[in-house]
Amino acid sequence: MLSRAVVALFGLSLVILRAETPKSPAPLEHFFAEPDIRSVQVSPDGLNVAFLTTLGTGKVGIALMHLDTGKVEPLVSAADENIEYFLWKGSDRLVYGGDLGGNESTALRSISLSKRRVVALAESYRELLSDRANFANIIDTLPHDPNRILISGPKNIGSFSFDLWFLDVRTGERRAVPINIDKPDTGGFVADCTGAIRARVRLEGDKTLYEVRRSADASKWEQVAAFPVTDQRWNFLQFAADNETLYLLNRDRTDTFALHAFNTRTLELGPVLFHTPDGEIANIIFSRDRRKLYGVTYTTEKDHQHWFDTDRAALQAQIDRSLPHTTNVVTSRSDDEKVLIVTAHNDREPGAYYLLNLRKPALMLLGRVNSKLDAASLRPMEPIQFKARDGLLLHGYLTRPAGAEGRPVPLIVNPHGGPYGPRDEWGFNSEVQFLASRGYAVLQINYRGSGGYGYSFEKAGYREWGGKMQDDLTDGVQWAIAQGITDAGHVAIYGASYGGYAALAGATFTPDLYRCAVNYVGVSDLGLITSWGRGRFDRSSDIFYRESVGDDRQYKHDHSPVNFVERIKIPTLHAYGRNDPRVEIGHWTRLEPELKKHGQTYEVIIEKDEGHGFRNESSRIAFYRRLEAFLGKYLRD
Repeated sequence: MLSRAVVALFGLSLVILRAETPKSPAPLEHFFAEPDIRSVQVSPDGLNVAFLTTLGTGKVGIALMHLDTGKVEPLVSAADENIEYFLWKGSDRLVYGGDLGGNESTALRSISLSKRRVVALAESYRELLSDRANFANIIDTLPHDPNRILISGPKNIGSFSFDLWFLDVRTGERRAVPINIDKPDTGGFVADCTGAIRARVRLEGDKTLYEVRRSADASKWEQVAAFPVTDQRWNFLQFAADNETLYLLNRDRTDTFALHAFNTRTLELGPVLFHTPDGEIANIIFSRDRRKLYGVTYTTEKDHQHWFDTDRAALQAQIDRSLPHTTNVVTSRSDDEKVLIVTAHNDREPGAYYLLNLRKPALMLLGRVNSKLDAASLRPMEPIQFKARDGLLLHGYLTRPAGAEGRPVPLIVNPHGGPYGPRDEWGFNSEVQFLASRGYAVLQINYRGSGGYGYSFEKAGYREWGGKMQDDLTDGVQWAIAQGITDAGHVAIYGASYGGYAALAGATFTPDLYRCAVNYVGVSDLGLITSWGRGRFDRSSDIFYRESVGDDRQYKHDHSPVNFVERIKIPTLHAYGRNDPRVEIGHWTRLEPELKKHGQTYEVIIEKDEGHGFRNESSRIAFYRRLEAFLGKYLRD
C-alpha cells in the first residue's frame, strides 16, 4: 500500500511506473472498494503522518506512519462505523468521527498517541432519546488551540435545544462559550485565532444579517451587512493572526464572489483582493500561523491557484516541475511548514500522496488512493459547452469509452445532486470511469442552478424543478446526438439525490428521450421535500426551500414525478437508504405503489443501514453490480 520511492525536488525527474494496459476492463470492485489510503495529514511537529485506510478489517480506520523509521502501524478502528474524518489536536492527539447507519450524525472520539486511550466526546444524534445522548456538531476546529474545539450541542442530556460549547478533546468536558448568543436563528459563527467568536450570521424577518464584534472583549454585535435570505451576497471565511482582519467573499458588485479583507475594528471593507468572472473561489490559503495570506484556489473548467506570496508561488512551481502531469495541492503542513503533504491528481489519477521534506529537500511517494487502477487504461474527461434552447451557455464534461472516436456509442446523462450550489468538476470520478470502462459515454451537465458560474446562473434554476433545469439536460442529449457522440434510442439517465429526481423527471416528463432511467436516493414528491425542511432546519432553510423549490400546491403537484408514473415507457431502477435524513424513505413508499398500479417495469434496492448514498463498501459494490446488469440489459442492443 505504501511506497517509499524518493526523488530529489531539484533537478531530477520522477520515475512514473505504469502497468501494462489491461486487455479487459478492471473488475467492478477495483472502482468502488475503499481507498487504499486517503486523508493523509502530518502532525504539527512533523514527526508522524496519519491517514485513513481499511486496516484489513473492511472498516475504515486510522493508521500511523513514524517518519523517522518509516514504520506503519494501525492506530484506531471503530467497531460500528467507518471513520470518515480526523484532525490533529497537538502532536499527540487525534480527534475523529464516523457516521452511524447513514444518519449523517457522527460519533466523535479522540485518541492520544502516547497512551493509546480513546476518549468518547460525543454520541450519534440517533442516541438523543437515551440518557447517554451527547451530540456535537463541530463549528470550528480551533487549529491554534491544542486542547479545545468549538461545537454546538444540547443544553442538557437528551435536549433538542442547542448551545455553543468549548469541548476539551482530552477529557470530553464541555464548557459554555462565555458570550451571550442573544438572538434566535443564529449561525455561521467564526472564531478568531484566540477562540473568541467574532462573527455570526442570523435571520431577522426575511433578512440575513451579518454581524461582528470589534474585539474579543466587546459585548456589542455590529451589523455590517443585510440581504434577503435568498440573496446570499457575503460569506465570512477566517480571521488573520491580528484577530482584526476578517477575510470574506462578497458579490455586492459582481456576479461571482470576490475576496476582500474586512477590518472588524473600523468596520471597513477593503478593496478586491482577487476575483474571476469565469468561476468561483474555492479556498483561501494561509500560512500556518495565519500571518500571511498565501493565495487562493478557484475553479473554472478546472482547478487553479493564484498566489499573493512570491516564495509560496516559487515552491509551488518547484512541486509542479517535479510532478508535471497532475494537479498538485499542499493539503497538510507541519507547524514550521518544513514537512508537507502534497496530493497529486487528475482526471485519470484518483490521487497520490507525497511527503515533501524541505529540510533535505526530497519528495517521497507515500501511496496512491487506488493502486488497483492503472491510469493509462482510464479515459480523459473533456470539458464541453453548448447553448440551451433559450440561449443560456451551459458547461459540462464528456467522458467517452475507448474506441468511441468517430462513432456513436450508448450515452448516460449523469446529472449531479444539489441542485443549488453543487456542480460537476474536472477530475477523477470512479463512477464515470467505471461506466466508461463498460463502453458508455458519460455526459455531466452543469445545468442552470449549479454553483460555480455566478449568482445569476444559480438563481436561474429557482423553481425550475422539472422545468428549465430539466430542459438543459434534454438539450444536452440533443447536442450529443448532433455531435455524433450517440444516437437517439441509446440514451439513459442516471443520477443521485436531485440527480435521482432528474432521472425520474426524465422518465415521466420526456418519456421518449431515454431508454432506461436509474434513480438513486432521488426525490419523487416535491411536497415531501418542501415540508421536510420546515421544522427540521432553521427558518432561513425554510424560506430558501419555499423560494427555490416552490411552495405553491399546484406547482409542487405538477412537477412531482410520483404524480405522472403512468407516462413512463421505460424500465427504471431505484435505490434508497432507509435511514436517509435528506431524501426520506417516504419518497420511495409513495412511488412504488404507483409503479405497481400502472404496471411499470422496475427494480429496487433498499438498504436498511444506509442513508443518502451507500457508504459501506459491501452495499456500494452491490449497488453498482445491479447498475451494471441493469444498463447491460436495457441500454445495449
